[in-house]
Amino acid sequence: MVAEELLHFIWQFRLFNQLELYSTDGEEINIQFVGELNRDAGPDFLYARVSVGTEHWTGHIELHVDGADWLRHQHHKDAAYNNVILHVVYENGITVFRKDGTQIPCLVLGRLVDRKLLVRYRDVMHNLHWIPCERHLPNISSLIKNQLLDRLAVERLEEQYTRIHATLEDTQGDWERVLFIHLSRSFGMKVNAETFMQFGRLVDLGVLRKYQKEPFKMEAMLFGQAGLIARSSADAYERSLQQEYNYLCRVHGLKAMVGFEWKFMRMRPANFPTFRLAQLIGLYGANPYLFQCLLACENVSEVLLLLADEKIGNYWEEHYRFGKKSDRHTLQLSKDFKQHLLINTFIPILFSFAKEMGLDHLQTRALEWLATTKAEDNAIVRAFHARGYDAVAASDSQALLVLKKNYCSKKRCLSCMIGHAIFKS
Repeated sequence: MVAEELLHFIWQFRLFNQLELYSTDGEEINIQFVGELNRDAGPDFLYARVSVGTEHWTGHIELHVDGADWLRHQHHKDAAYNNVILHVVYENGITVFRKDGTQIPCLVLGRLVDRKLLVRYRDVMHNLHWIPCERHLPNISSLIKNQLLDRLAVERLEEQYTRIHATLEDTQGDWERVLFIHLSRSFGMKVNAETFMQFGRLVDLGVLRKYQKEPFKMEAMLFGQAGLIARSSADAYERSLQQEYNYLCRVHGLKAMVGFEWKFMRMRPANFPTFRLAQLIGLYGANPYLFQCLLACENVSEVLLLLADEKIGNYWEEHYRFGKKSDRHTLQLSKDFKQHLLINTFIPILFSFAKEMGLDHLQTRALEWLATTKAEDNAIVRAFHARGYDAVAASDSQALLVLKKNYCSKKRCLSCMIGHAIFKS
């Protein structure tokens, strides 16, 4: 027995002996076109072209591992299957009929499939390696690996576009707000990402811009709305922010976040949400119309210059969180964090805007920025490197994330170019 997904793969790529094909009734079969794979309801392959005996047919193909599945699935009662011209099964080629009562020719593939392919499929799909194709990966050509990375880099941006488009609809098409919300999410890193994103949705950029030249008011507003200011504190600066926030609440009707937990445990002080929020405030203090600035950038260097222009209060030179003094440290975003923001926010936002507006040159620009940015260094990229699959640019490292998450972990090897190369060899 084989998986039906594998049977579809075998049919789609003609991985069976195609010499002297005969139906279960002894009529010769010639396949001109296997059809187009149908991922929706209805027959499995559409618009195929097949000759059975002296008859030439154009129509659909239905595949089953066991021929009796035609009856189990009630296809003989479904008019949607009246255009099926060939019933392809792995075994048990029984006689079946359409709803209109006409008989469908049947082809049994089981005896025509190379057993080595089945053994290879079982070896890949049923091992416990970090990635299913681990044992075969060294034998895959660099051309196939690179083509796969190019395709998955675009797939990654398409995934991000889906999420960004949902935010665009929520904000009634306000791209400045979209950027602020997703930039906030990136400032939260993995641990505080969703909490930061909810915070970003709460902020009124119009009110924030009123206080662009008053950083203390900006801090009071955003720290207050984030719920990061204690109602009573021994820290004088925190108390003054609370007083200012109370005043801003009365003037602008601000509301603080509720029901979301900021996490500080097991992370470096530089990633504390208080310190990251201070940096985000500094960035918007210097560039309150950041999306417009992004569109004006022609290369990665210009985007990184935007991230170098910050106005952060001196309090944060000796604090990572309120009330706890630390050694003096830099307020500037690190090189790695700028790269993180570039890859996870600015490039996807530019790509999404270009896709939404039909601006091909900006889509190309986003892809070029990704291809000219250094690859990320994370556990997944390192694990692929240990298996001989290297990421040179950020487009590669983003592609490897998609490969692991959407294909390897789900064992979607039959939808992967590497899997194709293994099973078709």
